[in-house]
Amino acid sequence: MSKTYLLKICLAITLILGTATACTFTEQSTSDQAPFPSITTSPSPKSDATAKNTQEDNRRLLDAKVTRVVDGDTMKLTIDGKKETVRLLLVDTPESVNPNIPEPQPFSIEASDYAKKMLTNKDVQIELDVSERDKYGRLLCYLYIDGKMFNELLLEQGYARVAYVFAPNTKYVDQFRAIQDKAREQGIGIWSIENYAQNNGFHVPKTK
Repeated sequence: MSKTYLLKICLAITLILGTATACTFTEQSTSDQAPFPSITTSPSPKSDATAKNTQEDNRRLLDAKVTRVVDGDTMKLTIDGKKETVRLLLVDTPESVNPNIPEPQPFSIEASDYAKKMLTNKDVQIELDVSERDKYGRLLCYLYIDGKMFNELLLEQGYARVAYVFAPNTKYVDQFRAIQDKAREQGIGIWSIENYAQNNGFHVPKTK
């Protein structure tokens, strides 16, 4: 076999191997590329009216029915066929049925009667905050009747004080305090008794 023939064979093999290597490299480079990023569109700017409704849009509302009012800030509800005890968030009414308190505190009966009149056997909605239950297993909520928040109504009537403010359940605390300030200035309900409603609870004046 001549040297020229062997040289041609070697060149042919070299060309074949070089082409295969180049193809393999191209395939690997293509497969290693990241996929094209997805295209997302930015939300359109909200109008002023829409911005005002943002907080309402973010509410976690559940339909419920009040079966019993325990006192001013505690109720028994049926939610989707399940019985629940709920405790209103960020408000506290005087005690009317506390076994540790021998006599109903001032304005406790008024607060309880107001809740019974407004809520008993009524269809309502409840809004949950971040933490849903307290240590007793009660649902913590803001309660709505006919589109009005009952927590706020208690504060407006002077039947409750702002209390039990614990993060992260503080969504409405600022507006609650503003409502409380108005009731205090008007001297209605619990605010009609000097030094009765305080930060750490209700203090019944001692009779002489």
